[in-house]
Amino acid sequence: MLANRLYVPAAGADGPKPAISMAHGYAGVKEHGIEPFAKAFADSSFVVLLHDHPNFGTSDGALRQDVDPWRRIADWRRAISFLESQPEVDASRIGTWGTSYAGGHVLVLGATDRRVRAVVAQVPTISGYEQGLRRIPPDAVAGIENAFSEDERAQLRGEAPRRQAIVSADQSAPASYRSKDAIDFYLQPIPEGVWQNSVTVRSTRAARMYPAPGFPEFLRRRC
Repeated sequence: MLANRLYVPAAGADGPKPAISMAHGYAGVKEHGIEPFAKAFADSSFVVLLHDHPNFGTSDGALRQDVDPWRRIADWRRAISFLESQPEVDASRIGTWGTSYAGGHVLVLGATDRRVRAVVAQVPTISGYEQGLRRIPPDAVAGIENAFSEDERAQLRGEAPRRQAIVSADQSAPASYRSKDAIDFYLQPIPEGVWQNSVTVRSTRAARMYPAPGFPEFLRRRC
């Protein structure tokens, strides 16, 4: 089950309101700076549903800190269904808002779910493969691919999926991000226990495969 917070505009305006379903990026949680956006939207007479992705924050998920973009999109559809069922919501005016990795998710949702009537994609991930080419030095690609293969072999032996840090300045430690901006963002002060600096290695492989080849062209034609 997704952990969420529902923000409802203050009493005063009559009738159902337009609604926004929103979530954070790759490994972020609600407390990573987007709650003020949700409150601002609610102050502007939107009903807002803000959720943590599966396996992150206070949402359910047996394999913690594991990123499956397609499961996230499937669960996001359920969040939209939940919004539709709320008496305060005008079900014909539901939009999605996502940042970074989730910016890619809302583009997929907008292209494939007709209930979504508006999309805001902030610095979205359009192609995980192209992003990987920019972020990972060519001489490091073989090592990453080897780590993916070793992880697959370990899981066949019955081992748990291997893990790496989300952010680290230590060049010898496997990590998803190393830039100062990413480190400062993820390690900002948030309530203890809602986030951990760990992600499965297979999350990186999934990111490099997302969206599927040819999706950007499909998106342009659908939109």
